[in-house]
Formats: sequence, structure tokens, C-alpha cells
Amino acid sequence: MDKNRNAALPIASVFLLAAILAIGIYLAIKFEFLETVTSFINESMPPVLFIAMMVILPMAGLSIGIFLVVGGIKFGMWQFFLLWMLVLPVHVLAGYYLARLVRKPLKHFLSNKMGYRIPQIPENGVAQFSFMFLAFPGVPYAVKNYILPLAGVPFRYCIFMNYIVQGTLGIPFILLGRSAANIDLTLFYVTLAIIVAIYLILWRLRGNTQV
Repeated sequence: MDKNRNAALPIASVFLLAAILAIGIYLAIKFEFLETVTSFINESMPPVLFIAMMVILPMAGLSIGIFLVVGGIKFGMWQFFLLWMLVLPVHVLAGYYLARLVRKPLKHFLSNKMGYRIPQIPENGVAQFSFMFLAFPGVPYAVKNYILPLAGVPFRYCIFMNYIVQGTLGIPFILLGRSAANIDLTLFYVTLAIIVAIYLILWRLRGNTQV
């Protein structure tokens, strides 16, 4: 009973957020607000400034989804996807080395001061752990980039699995931005439904898997 109740809350939140976004985009188109926003993004936001913010701010915790949607509006689907593939390893690299910098003193503090031992991931389970952890919803993008190396995951898995999971999951958000820029309601709603479906599948998978 408690497990079902705990699962129902985030699922209901996803549907509520999707409904708000769907109604919001409809009203934004009806009152021509969306055209104003996309015009500002395309004409008044310097590309270099946007790229710099996209590189720096997600590492500080700002949602990467915002940049994926706005980037889809500003650069288009394929151009921005290529840019996303260049920025993603920068985030992984920064997260990896920052986490490795504090891993030893953190491990020492937890072991000696708190009496807690950081669990070791079996070598033959690193790939599965990395994939499942990155795919699970509810954990912020930046946190995932810090937690994997803190857990002792080698860099090759951090970069490879981020490309497979985060890179792929970013595509619907880019398409969401592109459909908004083109004022294509059908594509927007289909993409939004795909994002909701992906989230629900991953959440169901999370409930059936121990990481």
C-alpha cells in the first residue's frame, strides 16, 4: 500500500506538469506570447552567451532541460543535437574530476568519523549500475554527474553511459523546443506524450530494480 502511494505521487506530478505545459503552450500560441518568446530567443540572445551558460550553469544545478528546449528553438534540431553532444562530455569531465577531488577526503571522513563504509560496486556490475542510475528519473542531471565518480565508477563508463542515456533522453526536449519554434502543436503534444511515457517507463523500471 505504501509503495503504491509513494509511486502515485510522482506519477501524478508528471501528468499534472504535462497538462499545465500543454495548456500553457496552447494559450501562449493563442495570445501570440510564444511568438514573442521565440523571437527574443532567436534575435536577442547571443549564441556565444547561450552556449557559455549551457556549459556552466547545469554544473551548478540548473536544469539541463531548460537549455535543451531553448537550444531547440534557437539552433534547430540537428545543429543543436550536435552542440549537445559536444557540451555533454564537458559536464561529465568537470563532474568527474570535481568528484574525484573530494572522494578520498569524503571517504576518509565517512569511514573514520561516521563509521560508514562506502559500498563498492562489483567490477562486472559497473556498466549496469551506471546505465540504471543515469536512466532513473527524479535525480538532477548535475547530481548524476557527481555521484557516479563518487561511487568509484571509472571515467570510461561515466562518459560512455552519459552519451547513451543522457544524450538520448535529451532528444525529445530538443524536439519540444523545435516544435514550439515552428508553432507545431501536433508535434509538440506528441513529443510531450513521448516524454511522459519515457518517464513512466523509467519510474516503473526503478520500482522493479535495486541500484
